[in-house]
Amino acid sequence: MTPSKKLISQVFFTVIFCLAFFFPQLALGKVFDRVVAKVNNEIITLSSVEERVDVLKQKYSKDLRSLSEKEILKEALEMIVGEKLQLQEGKKMGLEVDDGAVNAALKNIEASNGLKEGQLLTMLESEGKSIESYKDHIRDQILVSKVTRFELGGRINVSDKKIARYYHKNQKDFWEPGKARVRHILILSEKDSLPSQKKEKYSRVVGILNEINEGMDFAEAAKKYSEDISASSGGDVGFVEKGKMVPEFEKAVYQLKEGEISDVVETGYGYHLIKVDEVQPGRTLPLKEVKARVQNILAGKQQQSAYESWMKELKESAYIEISLFKDPKKNISSNMFNSKNRKEDASVGANALSQKERSRAPRNNAKKRQMDDKWEEMYKSVEKSKNRNQKNSSLQDMELKLKEIKELRSQGKISEADYLKRKRKLLDDL
Repeated sequence: MTPSKKLISQVFFTVIFCLAFFFPQLALGKVFDRVVAKVNNEIITLSSVEERVDVLKQKYSKDLRSLSEKEILKEALEMIVGEKLQLQEGKKMGLEVDDGAVNAALKNIEASNGLKEGQLLTMLESEGKSIESYKDHIRDQILVSKVTRFELGGRINVSDKKIARYYHKNQKDFWEPGKARVRHILILSEKDSLPSQKKEKYSRVVGILNEINEGMDFAEAAKKYSEDISASSGGDVGFVEKGKMVPEFEKAVYQLKEGEISDVVETGYGYHLIKVDEVQPGRTLPLKEVKARVQNILAGKQQQSAYESWMKELKESAYIEISLFKDPKKNISSNMFNSKNRKEDASVGANALSQKERSRAPRNNAKKRQMDDKWEEMYKSVEKSKNRNQKNSSLQDMELKLKEIKELRSQGKISEADYLKRKRKLLDDL
């Protein structure tokens, strides 16, 4: 693994499995409602977009307040389109997710949500979901993570030269304030104590100071007299930085030199005697100490632009048609993405084509016609099944049959092509 790929796996992309993501409101009546997008050879239905909207509203309710319902739908659809493109890319690259990774993710989900073994399965069943479909979803999410890490790892380049340049331009960000190692002795005194009580406490501290001046070790005095929790360690509170202590205490600390002991210091806690064991002046941290930190900063700056660039490439090389806000009367689809292969008005497309793109137009048009024919066939199949007034039992029968052929495929008893053929037949028979 190259350093950049190792880095991206650490600092950029972590898949977090959240129960809310896997348990949106079911929309069984909308399984075959309407195709709202086509991404190469896959369709996206309205119900899947609405389910994603439910998830977004649960997780990011505050962030979505300023958006209209239409805008939220577009955000949800864009997420799904992006995921499909990434999944397709991962499969083309030959990336796979083994059962061990999926099972580990399942255990992680149960553990992170305080579930006992088997409770997740019970919850899935209560939501009308099968464990197999749930595992498939997890497998897809892991694959998205893998392909993203792989792809962005090759695009993010954080060289030593860039690290050094950033470090020297931003040295103020690597300034470490001065700090002092401090011991203290505290005699507690309430703010609203009577004057006579305060006087008695003050006198006790003066007496302790006299004993120290006469030769008693400060640490021993702290163990014997201090009423602070640090008494057992000889009053040692470790290194303290400026701005981390109450003002009266801090002022006294930074007026002392190493080895010096203060006079009596009063704070809101009571009366203190303070000793400074060591002083470390402020300094700019050397590059070798902050190199990993700078590397992470630069990777973070590059990752968003790298991701956007990659997604743009995927969209431009894909066949994407969006009909989420399609007007049936005008037969106009919304133009959500800037994909070169998106189906849109021919005159607009012709005007926008560059010379290079015009030379590729016949080939692209032929490809689009072939793709349109396939989509038309699939869409008719979906519409046909939508208009049949079947009972839920027929859908359940299809699910069982689909599960059976999946198992045959996983056991190597049928090929991938045979699996796809049988799956298509199940859809056509609906």
